[in-house]
Order: sequence, then C-alpha cells, then structure tokens
Amino acid sequence: MGQLEVIIVEGRNLKQKDTFSENDAYVKIYFDDKSQKQKSKIIQNSNNPKWNQSFVFNHLTGQDTLYIDIYDKDSVKDEKIGSIHIDLHDLYNKGRIDNWFHIPAKNGSTSCGEIHLILHYERLQL
Repeated sequence: MGQLEVIIVEGRNLKQKDTFSENDAYVKIYFDDKSQKQKSKIIQNSNNPKWNQSFVFNHLTGQDTLYIDIYDKDSVKDEKIGSIHIDLHDLYNKGRIDNWFHIPAKNGSTSCGEIHLILHYERLQL
C-alpha cells in the first residue's frame, strides 16, 4: 500500500473541440476500479491550459494503471479531447516521474496534444 501524488501541471497543443473558441479544459484521474476519482479545475478558453493542481490517492496494491481523461467543458455535453493510461510499475521503482505524455487520437493518425504530469509514489509503512 502506498500514497500516490499526481500533479497535473499543464497541457500543450490540446486538440480544439469548439468551433469558435478554444477549449475549456479539465482532467479526470482514476484507477482501474474507479473507486477513487478526482477532477481538476476548468481552465477557460485555452488549448495550452496551466492547471498546477495536485491530487493525492491512497493507492492499493493491484491498482497498476492510472487513467487520465482530458475533456472540453461544454454547456450541453462535455467532449473528450483524449485519454492516456499510465502503467505504474516503473513509478514504483523510481518513486518519481516528471514527464510530458502524448495524448493519442482515437484513430492513431493525429495527436490530441500533450499533458505534463508529475507522479510521486511513496510506500506506506504498516
């Protein structure tokens, strides 16, 4: 068992979902079982949002994938910009990862931008 801190730093070149304005972007973070789900603040009118927001999860063994979904907030229905899945095994060994992550398009041919995340994992002594 451990504690995982996820810092959502910023996005870069997020694919624009709105016709007449830039994205109102926010991020959802969760594990496989979706029991611990957190959401960032919305950054209005930017395809290069700066969140600088930290989230802490009590991490249970067996939850080895972190899911990051990036959305554009709309008045009728929010649109998904893209998703990434992070295998946490490398983080368990290193303790910290500071990286830009590519957000792939559904068809794989284009990019939906990048997101800068800092992940910090600390094992808890029981």
